[in-house]
Formats: sequence, C-alpha cells, structure tokens
Amino acid sequence: MSYSALAHRGPVFLALLGACVVLRQWDTPVASQTWPRLALDWLLVGAFLAVVLPLRRLGRARAEFFRVAREQRDELVREVEMAARVQQHLLDQHQPPSGPLDVVARTHPAKVVGGDYYDFVPLADGRFAVVVADVSGKGLPAALIMPAVKIALRALAARNISTPELLHELNDVFLDNLPGASYFTLIYAVFDPAAGRVAYANAGHLPALHLRGRRAEAAWLMPEGPAVGLLHEEVRFETVEVRFDPGDLFVFYTDGITEAEDGAGADFGQDRLVAAVRSAAGRTAEAVVSAVHGAVDAFRGPGPRNDDATVIAVRVPGTPS
Repeated sequence: MSYSALAHRGPVFLALLGACVVLRQWDTPVASQTWPRLALDWLLVGAFLAVVLPLRRLGRARAEFFRVAREQRDELVREVEMAARVQQHLLDQHQPPSGPLDVVARTHPAKVVGGDYYDFVPLADGRFAVVVADVSGKGLPAALIMPAVKIALRALAARNISTPELLHELNDVFLDNLPGASYFTLIYAVFDPAAGRVAYANAGHLPALHLRGRRAEAAWLMPEGPAVGLLHEEVRFETVEVRFDPGDLFVFYTDGITEAEDGAGADFGQDRLVAAVRSAAGRTAEAVVSAVHGAVDAFRGPGPRNDDATVIAVRVPGTPS
C-alpha cells in the first residue's frame, strides 16, 4: 500500500485501499470485532492517509519541478546552440584577403561557444590587418563580448586612424561599456605585401611567431602594451615594424595552443609550437595550421579542451633566401 500510494495515480491507490478494506472485512467481519480493535484499525488508516497524502503532493511537486527544469535546460541548450551558429557565422565571414600572401585561420572552441576572435580587415593600398583576440574567460560569457569586439574594431579601422590610436580608442570603448572583469588581449598586425613589411601592436597578447629564411630562424613579435579594457589610467600602444621576405612565415595563436596540457600537467609551450611550425615549413598555410592543431591534440591526448585554441598562418610565397 505504501508503494502504491507513492507510485500510482490517485484512482489506483484508492481502488487498492478499498480492496484492502474489503479483504479486512472478509477476514474479520465488523460484527465480530471489538470497539477497541475497530478504533485501532481506523486510527491506523487515518495515520496512514495523513502521512501518504502530503507525500503524494510532495511527489507531484517534485515531478513538476523536474519537468520545468528539463524544459529550461532544453531551452538553454537550444539558445547556446543558436549562439554557436551565430558565432561560427561571424567567424566564417572573416575570410582571408585575396592577394599574394597565403593566409589561413582555424579555431577550436573549448565549449560550444568560445572567446577567441580573429578577423581580417581590408585596408587601403592592398594592405590588410590580421586581428587575433582572446576574451577573458571562456564559454557563453566570453562569446557575448566577441561580437562587440568585432563591431568596435571594424568601426575604428574604417576611420583610417593609426594603430596606436585605434587601440587607445578601443580601450576607452570597453572601459566605458563593460564590467571591470571583462577585458581581452589582442594583436593587430597590418601587412603591406607590396612593401614587404608588417607593422604590429600587441595589447597583452602572446607574441606571434616569425620564421625567417631557409633556416627557419624563429623570432617573436613581443608584447608592447596592456590588455584592452583592463587599465583605467592613460595607456599607450606602440607599433613595431618588421620586414619580411619570400619564404617567411608568421603564426598568430591564442593561449589554448601554448597552454594546452598533457596528462602530467606540462604545457605545450613555445618550443613545441616552433617545432610543429617547422615541420610544415615550406608548405601551404593550411598545412601549417593543421600541423599546429594536430601537434596540440596529440600532446594533450583525448578529452575536452581546457581553453579555446586559434591559429592563423600567414605565408609569404617564394623561395627563402
């Protein structure tokens, strides 16, 4: 009866209770029972109902709670999947520019949506800017900031202002409009294929890799300024110019690459990044990006990623000197 009271619907439970009363009457008719025995029977029935009925109401409330929770979970999953499609659509729009340089980008988010952002901004005179940003945190909160980074950066780039001024105004925009914990690192590199040079500014991001010449000597485009949206005092972003020759290769990445961990907790690191890039040196930018992602996946082994991982390769065609 206790199981029936908690597991079955009301009509079934009442039918079973009635059957028990009939069986009790059949076994010991009321006429042959004493008044104390009858009183005890009805007292037990009352106590049983007093316990069971609240438990039934609690069970119904619990079932309703889990039903609503499942509906809210399913709705949240649908919204996150929609956000992932929107984010992927935004990134798919960022196609490398046509021109003499071989450029390929690929990102692997740690969750359904990620906080890594990359873009290719067309500029005057055949120049273009490669942008790589890493929003603090990961998942949905970071992904919500990514479109704002794109809109603000594209709007500032359209004004044809200098790179230091662009980053300075970008920093002010995010200081004024986002919570204090919301910031992002960024590297903004303007390639001029005709002049054979790249001018970059680094806002707290990891240094880009530059492989030079036939011997694939590694150089790093080191940081020169703080992260965007982090400091309220007056900040300066300096531009550094680097020349490149045929056969040179530039690799931009986020910390999901160099900070990927193996089973022992060791980082992938910059040395392994250089080795992975050198293993594909002389091949296409697509091969370089695949080599880096493949080396990271092999290093960290199976299981989910701990952070978003983005790689952009810019290759200068020709025979290295």
